[in-house]
Amino acid sequence: MIRINLVGEGRKPVVAKSPTSRGPLLEEMMSGENAAVYWLLVPVVLGLIVGGIYWWTLRGTISDNRDVIAERQRRVNELQEIINRVEAYEREAAELERKIEVITELKDNQRGPVQMMDTISRALPELLWINRLDQNGERIQIDGQALNFNAISNFIEALDDSSLFMEPELNDSQERGDTFSYRITLRIERPASLEEDATS
Repeated sequence: MIRINLVGEGRKPVVAKSPTSRGPLLEEMMSGENAAVYWLLVPVVLGLIVGGIYWWTLRGTISDNRDVIAERQRRVNELQEIINRVEAYEREAAELERKIEVITELKDNQRGPVQMMDTISRALPELLWINRLDQNGERIQIDGQALNFNAISNFIEALDDSSLFMEPELNDSQERGDTFSYRITLRIERPASLEEDATS
């Protein structure tokens, strides 16, 4: 006769797993000494992530700044070329102005003595002549002789009538035998245009 044992001998009881049970790896990390290492690694990993994000952002900012600097440097170079041209034009203009002033001064210097000598020669009366004429700036000294004193008076009056000279002064007059020696001092009257330039 065959007998069947319906009672499971040696059968291991089934143990229900706790719903809060963690995986073996997590349990191992959270247990004992490993927990301290785990909590130390968390801020390091977070720091690396934050640092990576910051580095990436900073790298983009640096690249943008380099582009801006390169563009501004190019603009500076263009402006420097324009500044150099303007400075060159200013130097040329100053040189031309200086040359014009020199030419104008030479013309004035040439015209001044010619006009002065022409005015004096026209003022010379008969019976009077000039022995010496000295000019020091605007001051003119005339030394000469005349056959009579009336000739000297006529000469002074003619010089006084000229618009080129200020009122002449008779500094010395002496009779020497048949002639009279004289010394006249006068100043050149400055033209109105020159006076305006001096006061402006």
